[in-house]
Amino acid sequence: MKDDALWYEAAQVVGVTNALNVVADALGAGTPGLLALDPAAAPDEARALFDEVRAFYHAAEVPLPFRLMAHDPAYARDVWEAVRRAFDDNRLPRRLKEGLAFAVSLTSRSSFGTAFHLAEMRRLRVSERGVMEVLGVTQMFSSYTKIADTLQLEPDMGDIAPVDPSPAPGGQARGGRQVPSSRQVPSSRQVSGTSRAKISKGERRVASKASRISASPAPAPVSRRVAKKPV
Repeated sequence: MKDDALWYEAAQVVGVTNALNVVADALGAGTPGLLALDPAAAPDEARALFDEVRAFYHAAEVPLPFRLMAHDPAYARDVWEAVRRAFDDNRLPRRLKEGLAFAVSLTSRSSFGTAFHLAEMRRLRVSERGVMEVLGVTQMFSSYTKIADTLQLEPDMGDIAPVDPSPAPGGQARGGRQVPSSRQVPSSRQVSGTSRAKISKGERRVASKASRISASPAPAPVSRRVAKKPV
C-alpha cells in the first residue's frame, strides 16, 4: 500500500470533490425546505466549523456545501475533516489537488465545483497557462474516453504499465505463501496477472452470459421418434 499512497491520496480528492459538488449542485442556496444556513445565525458548533473552513480557504464566505450540511453540525464536521485531510499538502501538493478537483468538476459538469476550484487554483497562483493546461488535458481525455466507450474498445496499455509484484487474488505471494482464502476469486479459473489487472468488458459479458445459461433449467429432451400412422 505504501507504493500506492499517491494514488490513494488522489482518489480521496476525487471522492470528496464529488461529495461536495453533489450537495451544492443538487440543492443550491435556496431549495425550499433546506435553505443554506446563515453563518450569523448559526449555532455555536456550526459557527466554530465555519471559522475553520474560512481559515482553510482564506475566504470571507463559507462555501455553500458546508452551509447546507451544517443543519446537522456533527455530520458537517465529519465531512469537513475528510475534505481537509484530502486537500492538505501531503505527498501531493495542494495546488495539484485543486487542479485535480477542477478536472473532476469539469467532467461531472458541476457548476459549483468548476467555479469554486478554479477560484482556488487562481488563489494558489496557478497561472492562466496552467489553468488552460488542466482544461486541455481534461477535455482531450474525456473525448478519448467517450470514443472508447462508444466503440467498446478494450484497454491496450497494460504492457507498458509498471510491474506490480503483488499476487493476483488466490495466487502465490512472495515466498510461496498462499493468499488467504477470503481473498480468492470464487471461480473455476483463477484470474491471472497483477492485482491491478481488470477483466475486460468482453470477458465480463461472456462470463455473465455463461452464468445465466448455467443457472437456467435444462430444456426437456425432444423425442426424435416418428409417430406411426394409424392402420
